[in-house]
Amino acid sequence: MKHTTIKYNLALCVLLFSGSVLAEDGALASLSEKQRIERLERMMNSDVLRQQTQTIQSLREEIAALREQLEQQDYELESMKQRQRNLYLDMDRRINNVEAGSRSSAKISAPVPPPNSGASKSAVPVVVAAGDADGQEAYSRAFALLKEGQYEQSIAAFEHFKANYPNSKYADNAQYWLGEANYVSRDYKKALSAFQQLIAQYPQSSKNAGARLKIGYVYFELKNWSAAREALQQVITLYPDSTVAKKANERLQRMKREGH
Repeated sequence: MKHTTIKYNLALCVLLFSGSVLAEDGALASLSEKQRIERLERMMNSDVLRQQTQTIQSLREEIAALREQLEQQDYELESMKQRQRNLYLDMDRRINNVEAGSRSSAKISAPVPPPNSGASKSAVPVVVAAGDADGQEAYSRAFALLKEGQYEQSIAAFEHFKANYPNSKYADNAQYWLGEANYVSRDYKKALSAFQQLIAQYPQSSKNAGARLKIGYVYFELKNWSAAREALQQVITLYPDSTVAKKANERLQRMKREGH
């Protein structure tokens, strides 16, 4: 339901943005050339143009924010599906062992690794598309690999994206997902470096809240309890009453229960 609501809000913003421009164009088209010039001059000398510019900018920012929320939820949904598939495969393997009368069926089976997680670590070539200064296609391919659980390939793809599109509007997002890909691959030191680089290089990025939370998680996995506590508390201080603050508090409570 929340995923659908974000899509609805995104479509509504686009319609409002388009409608404001079309309405103005329609009004001008109905006037003579002289009247259009006079009207444009009046607009330039009044606050109308400034207000419309501010409205358009606000709509653009809201559209960008909604797209980012949609991307985050899309990734979380795919991650949930991947975990369910892994659980199913693990259960299916256990059942087959029982049916085969295997004596080892009583032992606890190791979790099934994500598909292709042990695949070749060779670099994934990223073709720089002519006229695509932001590298949207390359970014989408790298993100798709991450959603599919092909973590090694997605890491290589995001690294290539960073090298080929350093000034892309997706650069901060790519840096965040690079950290996420390393985190789920349990390469915590590289994940920590990626998240810290995001905050240092893109201080205004909307991904910084999530990056700071993941830094706390990384320190937790590394058993650096004092650093984890400090990072998680910082999230609560910087982003009160937010989802990341709630998650940070939950992890702090877990640490407390476990005596860390």
